[in-house]
Amino acid sequence: MTMRSLNIVVAAGLCFLAANSTAETQAKDGRAEVFSYNLRALAFVDTQNPTHSTQNPDNAFLKINRYSGEVQVRPDLFLETPSVSGSLKPRLTSTRRWWEDGAMRGETASQNRTFVNDWQVQVKPHEALFISFGKEKTLWGPSFIASPSNVLFKDTERVNPKTEVEGKYLARLVYLPNNALTITVLSETKKEDNGLSGKSPPVRALKAEIMGSNYLLAAIGYQQRRDRPRVGSYGQWTASDSMVLYYDGIVTKGTDVLYPERDAASPLGASFVRTYDDSAKLFPTITAGGTYTFLSGDTVSMEFLYNRPGYDDAMARAYYELRGDAARHLFDGAGLSGLSQQTLSEALTTGSPFLRQYYLMGQFQSREIKDVLNVILRYTYGLEERAGQASAILEWQATGRLQFFAIGSANVGNRANTEFSSLVGSSLMAGIEAHL
Repeated sequence: MTMRSLNIVVAAGLCFLAANSTAETQAKDGRAEVFSYNLRALAFVDTQNPTHSTQNPDNAFLKINRYSGEVQVRPDLFLETPSVSGSLKPRLTSTRRWWEDGAMRGETASQNRTFVNDWQVQVKPHEALFISFGKEKTLWGPSFIASPSNVLFKDTERVNPKTEVEGKYLARLVYLPNNALTITVLSETKKEDNGLSGKSPPVRALKAEIMGSNYLLAAIGYQQRRDRPRVGSYGQWTASDSMVLYYDGIVTKGTDVLYPERDAASPLGASFVRTYDDSAKLFPTITAGGTYTFLSGDTVSMEFLYNRPGYDDAMARAYYELRGDAARHLFDGAGLSGLSQQTLSEALTTGSPFLRQYYLMGQFQSREIKDVLNVILRYTYGLEERAGQASAILEWQATGRLQFFAIGSANVGNRANTEFSSLVGSSLMAGIEAHL
């Protein structure tokens, strides 16, 4: 917890208290309330079982903890006037972790953190024009597995609805020429850490969205300095009262995904290379699916994902061989150990949203069972590796302000070295969420 972060949160809180007092006075005078807030607190425990795979040998590379406990306080503050609106979402977290596997066995660690997850200021200079700036998250698309058309935020917050995506610094212009069309211009305002080669130039995007009586269609164009242009799209169609069909996809000319290639100069015999960096081939990633709602209110969903940048069988074999060689030399001398760490980092983040090319997901969802229980059961299956992940989300509304939840997953496959079981075999998160 830095003094700068603490000062931001304290200053924001004082401003809010002062503004809220003014708002209450205005409300008493008969005017609309300008300020509002929502306060949530979460307390949960998490257990996970690190797998013995070549991606994380002896848990020495990623150092995955076995147990953790966390408390989060999530205040959301809102400002709303006819011409100016805004939000501020500071976060306070306290975490304790325990390690029981490999190199970190017996270790513990604690962390207290205060930060602003996202904030935004928006002005309305014209009835059809909105301009905003801040640190915000922008999620879209109907898909469950992933949202390929969104290159800014990969997480849809649907795999684990209790986690939050941290915002990015964005400037946004939204123009609504009529009730059917929305045009949005987005631009990152600072460089982003890409995890491998330093900072990436800001991403800029132009998005057009058309909404009809029973359909939604959007197209997005991306531009990034020193990078290839990308075009994405998503849409959905209400085919009937019970059936909704949808898609979400993106296509690029060439790709910066890393592929394993033979390398006689490398002590490992191979290395990761951006093979198709300058290629003229098109590389699409697309999800397509549908949701059916029964008269009871229960819904079932099926979704198919095609990931052209992913590995075919030959590439996958070469990938696992290279990863295995890097794992075997991770504990060798300084030079070879450093190369192994770099190779394992590249194997973890190849640049492709999924390792392989073909995936299928099935989901069952039942809400408000006896008016208090929500259940989501989901299975994601990799058709090429014949392995997958089963997950369940349970939420019990004990009172109007108190909810108990449990989120568990188990990876299914015959080998440790499959995509889904490369890091964790199973996990369980259980806790309480209170609305104060």
